[in-house]
Amino acid sequence: MDGDVLLAANLGPTNLLPEIEIMFVAPRHARFSLIACLFACFVLPLTASAQLTSTPSSVTFTNTYIGMQSTSKSITVKNTGTSNVTINSITSSCPEFKLASGTTPVTLAAGKTTSYSMFFAPDKAQAFSCNYTLAATGTGNLSVPMSSTGLSTKAIVSVSPTSMNFLNQQQGTKSATQTITITNSGTASIKLTGITIAPVTFANSSVTLPLTINAGANKTLTVTYSPQLVTSETGVIAFSFNQVPNKVVDLTGTGIAPTKLVITNVTTLPAATQSAKYQASLLAKGGTAPFTYTLKSGSVLPTGLTLSGAGLISGTLDASVAVGAYPFTIQVSDSKGHLGSKGFTLNVGAATGANCANISFNIPNTSTPIVPLNDLGTGTYQGSQGGLYPNGSNVRPSSHDADGVDIAEGIGPLNASGNPDPSGKLVLLAIGESTALDEFTEFLAIAKTDPALNSSMVIVDGAQGAATPKLLASSTSPYWNTIINNYLPDQGVTANQVVAVWIEDSNGIATGSFPGDMTGMQGNYESVMNNVHTFFPNAKLAYFSSRIYAGYSNGVATINPEPYAYESAFAVKWAIQDQINGASNLNYDAGLGVVKAPWMAWGPYYWGNGLLARSDGGVWSCQDLQADGTHPAIVAGELKVAGQILNFFKSDLTTKPWFLHP
Repeated sequence: MDGDVLLAANLGPTNLLPEIEIMFVAPRHARFSLIACLFACFVLPLTASAQLTSTPSSVTFTNTYIGMQSTSKSITVKNTGTSNVTINSITSSCPEFKLASGTTPVTLAAGKTTSYSMFFAPDKAQAFSCNYTLAATGTGNLSVPMSSTGLSTKAIVSVSPTSMNFLNQQQGTKSATQTITITNSGTASIKLTGITIAPVTFANSSVTLPLTINAGANKTLTVTYSPQLVTSETGVIAFSFNQVPNKVVDLTGTGIAPTKLVITNVTTLPAATQSAKYQASLLAKGGTAPFTYTLKSGSVLPTGLTLSGAGLISGTLDASVAVGAYPFTIQVSDSKGHLGSKGFTLNVGAATGANCANISFNIPNTSTPIVPLNDLGTGTYQGSQGGLYPNGSNVRPSSHDADGVDIAEGIGPLNASGNPDPSGKLVLLAIGESTALDEFTEFLAIAKTDPALNSSMVIVDGAQGAATPKLLASSTSPYWNTIINNYLPDQGVTANQVVAVWIEDSNGIATGSFPGDMTGMQGNYESVMNNVHTFFPNAKLAYFSSRIYAGYSNGVATINPEPYAYESAFAVKWAIQDQINGASNLNYDAGLGVVKAPWMAWGPYYWGNGLLARSDGGVWSCQDLQADGTHPAIVAGELKVAGQILNFFKSDLTTKPWFLHP
């Protein structure tokens, strides 16, 4: 058969097919096409056994105004093949589409899935059509189209003033009102969609939202300050809009001792939950103890609650008590017959699904409530001394503090390579698991537009779900890779520009008992600090915060049950104490040898035993947490933490030199 070719294929059982013999007669010029067909029809389906798919196959985000960001959307990536596939990286072809969650590298067995979420943050008024590419081994890359449109607004919004001071306000009394004016000097109307104020000692006038501000118009509201303590504190009030980024006004207050008898609690008491136990302790100052508390004539508490003469509101809310706000007035008298009174509001929320009956937690097999570490002082918990620092103290040792201040004063903007550059950036990076992610997201919302923030400052949320100290202790953890290759570049900065880290983290589920679990986690923290130094060589400072109260999770969830959430603070305390005591694996001073870690200290410690008030009045109500009793609620719980983080970074001597405007 001149000009023809005879082809035979014998695909035996080694190819997982029955033996097949194919005889085909074709013109010679079709030889290569035929071979390609045989290869595509038989060989490829057999060797390319791993394949990635995305559900959905493409993502369209809501059109978003310049300077703002959309809500995140997720994709589920599945290996539909029969062998493992490793996703090595995920990258966007446009910087306007940014990664919100998910890690690389990750290996998926056959049939397994992983998920990623992204958000859209436009910098131009135009349509965007881009791709997220998942580069993988074991299969071809996966490309997921992303689209949306950036919008511009004709509204121009400003707030005045940008800062307020409430000086020398007597403890337990309300200040004179101060006024904020929000002005729209543009040619289109805009909506005020949200108001966030922290801490609770600051309060704003009631505003019905959303509030439309027409072109050329303005709106005013008032702010007051009611200190609970003799203290100095900072706060913010943030305004959210539908077309422009947040506007923030800085708040500063100073509380002084009262000159007459007052109840010092703020007027909005910790929230209660329908049909659940409740308690709130009232405190008085400016008189002579003992104090006696009574309901003012005509006032009533929600059914099921009573007020003791010592000032304890307690009980279990009757099933008949509906969701809502319940006002009442309480009177206090002292031993000399002086009187004082204050009106309060108790907000009752619906059952959350958490264990709202667990309003405080006792040490197992005892009747002694757990005492917050900062109130425990020289006392002990199961043989371990309290206090945030050695010897039961909550104050950094003077030499360690001095080192931190010296380091802070030497921090300046860095270029992408990590060299000093006046036009460079300073990066504060958050590290931790999902609770830290939730809390730091709220912190970012109020901090990144704070007028007091250093203009070179970039704040990056690197916290990720399940990023526990045990996992972060490994230098090969995918969490580090994702921070370095996604979260930092998405914000236009590099690992070399990170100057400080904030960390809140724990290993989640207790495997043994105290102190064994905590000494293990202490070692994890110390390894994490070594990795921070390795991956972010210019990160000079590290600040730790505590877990929030988790007693409402007991019997509901298994992550961070009490007393594990409380005990995790000891792992932080002991790791910092190791550095203070000169442990070589945590050395931060080049004059003493090889540097292996940043300088370490406590940030805000905010664990409190449920509704048992701390010495500073801090409590955690069931309404402050989500249904799992583990994660902070939006916005109540998140804001409670975010406000304390912001206050810390704006007031601590080791943070002010680089976090705030020079």
